[in-house]
Amino acid sequence: MRRRHVLLIIIIIVALYFSAWHLGPERKVNLLVVDKTVPETDYREHRAIFWVLKHNRFTNPQGEFMRYDRDYLGYHPEKEHMETLTAADLEAVEILYLADSYGIYDYEEGLEVYEEKLPYEHQEIELIYGGFDRYEVEEAARFANREGAVLIGEHNIFGYPTYLDQEAAKLLQELFAVRYGGWLTRYYANLDEAAFWIKELYSRIYGLEWDLEGAGMIFVREDVTGLGWYTDLVIIESKDFNAPWPVITGAGHELLDGASSAVPYLYWVEILEIDSDIDEAEVLAYFEPPFGEEAGAALRDRGLPELFPAVIYYPAPDGAKRIYFAGDFADQLPALLPPSLTGSATIQRALSYMPGMPVEYRFYFQWYAPVLTNILELEKE
Repeated sequence: MRRRHVLLIIIIIVALYFSAWHLGPERKVNLLVVDKTVPETDYREHRAIFWVLKHNRFTNPQGEFMRYDRDYLGYHPEKEHMETLTAADLEAVEILYLADSYGIYDYEEGLEVYEEKLPYEHQEIELIYGGFDRYEVEEAARFANREGAVLIGEHNIFGYPTYLDQEAAKLLQELFAVRYGGWLTRYYANLDEAAFWIKELYSRIYGLEWDLEGAGMIFVREDVTGLGWYTDLVIIESKDFNAPWPVITGAGHELLDGASSAVPYLYWVEILEIDSDIDEAEVLAYFEPPFGEEAGAALRDRGLPELFPAVIYYPAPDGAKRIYFAGDFADQLPALLPPSLTGSATIQRALSYMPGMPVEYRFYFQWYAPVLTNILELEKE
């Protein structure tokens, strides 16, 4: 009889645990995510945003949990539908998240084959849809003038193809109090996996055949005058590293509460300058490459700093609070556990420290999830 009681108690505890998330309070928010880079139905460029929203029980004004496959503006692959940001889209919005604008392209043999061949051969692609034009940016600027609103931006909204419209790219940078000169950087676990166009650029600049392997970081400069090509390149190999990989560092601000102070980030980052003429703008976190003195000198030769802003916060007077992520932060691997589970973020944060887990999970659960949660709370202040 006692065994039955114990089993019943265990069943009740387990049932309460799995039902606890469903019993929590809901919080309404009118949020619009703009993602123009959805080539496939994995929604990778923005699904991490919706995981955080649902886990924290944020709903739309109608009380419905938002879905990553439906509740965004941009390109919808299942319908091949392209959307443009308009005033009507922003009428009642409280938080606007400009997640990605790299766009949709025509790949001769399909995206999967393109990605397989990317490190090994040149491939022609044609832009179908992407970037922000001047009219869309002007609508975002009008939104940014609203007190109490929150405007979030993320790599690569200043880059190609947005910079084909110079006025749009300039105004977007002004909204976030930053300047983008075209330099990008990315960590590679194996430099041989770099795109073929990077290898061709290396041969043109240095007159050498590409024979680089092993870990390293690539710094490449876009021609942001609107010509649409790359003009310079710096490669730092792991022999010049003083740490395994680059990290995001920063602490001490309420928006970073709960985030690890030095967490690996291994994807693309824009090298930005904060607008020193705007007193309210501040850098909350930096991107720190794993470089020793010799590698740092190679950057200084190009006029680049050794630390780059990763998060810029600009609480504009009489306007929206503005946050810019210099990395492709919302582009994450799918979560291991569903959002509708009490403690799911905490459990996955603990799992991210385990050997063999992809390093990307450390960034997602130790840094991005808590920071985005804090930003969502900003709107409720």
